[in-house]
Amino acid sequence: MTALIRTTSFIGFPQLVAQLGGDCAQLLRRFEIDPQALDDDEARVPLRSLVGVLECAANELGCPDLGLRMAEHQDLQVLGPVALIARNSATVGQALEEISRFIGYHSPGIDVQLDRGDPDAPRLVIEIRLPGSTRLRQMQELALGVGYNTMKLLCGSQFSARSLLLSGAGSLPAARYLRYFKTAAYFSQDCNALVLSEEQLGRRIEQQDPQLHRVLLDYLRPFDAQASAGLVRQVENLILRTLPTQRCRISLIAEQLGLHERVLQRRLVDLGTGFEALLEQARRSCAERYLAERHMPMSQVAGLLGYSEQSVFNRACRRWFQDTPRAVRRQLLQRNDGSSPNGPPSHL
Repeated sequence: MTALIRTTSFIGFPQLVAQLGGDCAQLLRRFEIDPQALDDDEARVPLRSLVGVLECAANELGCPDLGLRMAEHQDLQVLGPVALIARNSATVGQALEEISRFIGYHSPGIDVQLDRGDPDAPRLVIEIRLPGSTRLRQMQELALGVGYNTMKLLCGSQFSARSLLLSGAGSLPAARYLRYFKTAAYFSQDCNALVLSEEQLGRRIEQQDPQLHRVLLDYLRPFDAQASAGLVRQVENLILRTLPTQRCRISLIAEQLGLHERVLQRRLVDLGTGFEALLEQARRSCAERYLAERHMPMSQVAGLLGYSEQSVFNRACRRWFQDTPRAVRRQLLQRNDGSSPNGPPSHL
């Protein structure tokens, strides 16, 4: 699935390219982006195209801090209706939770997570998720810059993060990050994030409208439900595709979906399931289908289910059907042949 992004994320790009002496329309067309799409706030383009054109422009126009310079033109408002939900939340913490929940409306390739695992140092984690080895620095720094501007909008112009975390080695001088974010940057971290405080998260948002907040939630809720249901189907399909490779792991599935492993697990839990539950369900369903094939060797069945050892499959079969693989095959064949005097086994 191709991750798209609303063209509001291009705000500031044409002006910046012009200042640097470049041809914005020509750059956009090189990445198959219609320049006129930038005039439509609800238009969407592939996120990979935006990532590519930012990296290309930064390189060819000699502007290594292009992402941060673009962020100076953007804030929470680029998120459209998601921004309105956040602005009408009761507290800053609730606003960030709402952004995290609905960020997929803006782009499913951008992940925002309010990590409160350490109560002394909550983090606003902002990640760009695209499979492969695509260079993401300009887009990542643009997203962090917009996150910082969002916090200033919600908390007031005097907002200051406790620190900035960057997963890369830092291609810009530390002073450049300090000048933009007004806080120290730490490189080679486990995520890209702004470190906040519980006091900031508890801050009440002025001039909030609870009624408008409810209306906006109702407006985006169908999108949220549709996206959530789609996520489960995507995970199920990827499990089925990767089972025979014996590499069906949540880390690989998350990478193919453009999500962090923890984020994927959290979203599945929110939907009342989990990766292991979906994996178990897929294996059991496939096991029934394969065992009903009279001449398929048991070793092949085990391999197709992603098991490297027959004994592991045997234990799984007892867990699912309370019987051995051969006994289950016999019962399935009897049922399919119509020769079972007692009908289908109750545990199948």
